[in-house]
Formats: sequence, C-alpha cells, structure tokens
Amino acid sequence: MNDIKITSVFLLFTLSVYSQENFNLNTIETFEIVKIIAQKNNMRTMNLSKISGSPYSMGTFALAKVERENGKTNANLLLRYNGYNDEIEIGKSTTQEASEEALLKDKSLRATFNNKTYQYKTFASKKNETTDGYLIILYEWKNYQLYRQDKKKLSEGRLAKTSLDKDIAPRFRDVKSFYLKEGKNLPHEIGFKMKSIRKQLRSEDIPKTKGIKKIKSEEELIAFIKSLEQ
Repeated sequence: MNDIKITSVFLLFTLSVYSQENFNLNTIETFEIVKIIAQKNNMRTMNLSKISGSPYSMGTFALAKVERENGKTNANLLLRYNGYNDEIEIGKSTTQEASEEALLKDKSLRATFNNKTYQYKTFASKKNETTDGYLIILYEWKNYQLYRQDKKKLSEGRLAKTSLDKDIAPRFRDVKSFYLKEGKNLPHEIGFKMKSIRKQLRSEDIPKTKGIKKIKSEEELIAFIKSLEQ
C-alpha cells in the first residue's frame, strides 16, 4: 500500500452550533487546534463495496467534544474513528461518506464521542515494543489507568479453487487490546490472564489477586482495577 502523505495546517476552531444536516462554527469561544489534511492513498484505492465490514467504528460522523488535557479550552466537532488508519476523521455533515481531514495526533487532546474518550498515547506491546496510537480511556484514577485500543485489520480475500467453492471476500475485522498503566510507567498491553496483569501491578497490590486466575470480560477487568484503588 502507498504511504500516507500528510500535510499539516493550522486552523482556528470554535465552539459550534450543530444541526442534523450541517455543521456550522460560530464564534462563541475560540482556541487553536492543529488539523491535518491526510491524503489516505491506501483508502483511495480500496473499493469498500467489495470488502466485508467497515474501517470505521461507527457508520456516520457524530458530534464530539475535543478538549485540551488541562480542560481550559474545548470545541465541538463532527468526528468518527477510522480503526484501519488509526485516525479520528473530521466531518462537516453527518451524512458525508468520506473525509480527508483528521485531528492532529496530539497527545494533549482528548476527543469524546459515541460514549468513548480517545487520546493519542505512547504504549508498549506484550513484547515491550513501544508505539503510538489512539487509546480509549476505560478507567483513570490515582494509581492505575486502563485503556482499550480498537483497531481494524484487513484480511485478504480468497478466490474459490473449484466451482463447488465460494469466493471469500476481504473483510475488516475488529482487533481489541487492553493496556494497563501504573504510576508513571507507560501503558502496557495485558491479557485477561492474571499472570499478564500481575506484571503491571504494584507489589503491594499483588496479594489482592490471590485466587483469581483469569478475568472473563472487559467489565470484570474494569471492576478489578477499580478494586485495587480501595
């Protein structure tokens, strides 16, 4: 696939008034956000009608709040998350299909839409390889922070080998992974097995895991991390 070519531009955004069909910016309160124009050549060459699933977490753009981490400035925009390109795209209407505008991958910005808060962060894989990407904030408190990454992977299709077989269309599939941050450490990828989780816990919290072998769901994982703060 072609490399993504990115051109950065600085725009002044404002708090907005939102209508069902159009997105208008009104001068109520202003602050500067960096916006990028992404020439997504890898998406341009795809015929999405021939691919099962979607690269997006939601079908349409949704009203979102974008804010600086200090909480002093914010703006409302129409956004959606592209899990294949790992970008938060900006829309001008809820009905538009494509966009070449996306938020700058700025670690001081948080974008909240579709009941999820995204933030661009540096994190580590299970192999201790560090990378940057968008994480969804599941839990943040004094000692621990829990995040989830929602990526979309493209699986290649396959032509039928015989007339009795059927072609298998390429498809986007969901790939979710979880990251636990303790103190000032980087968020580190964890599994649902307690052995994986213990590696990221403070030593005084490890005894609290006695008798627990595996977490069964995201809800259980969040509840477990919350219990460590007590």
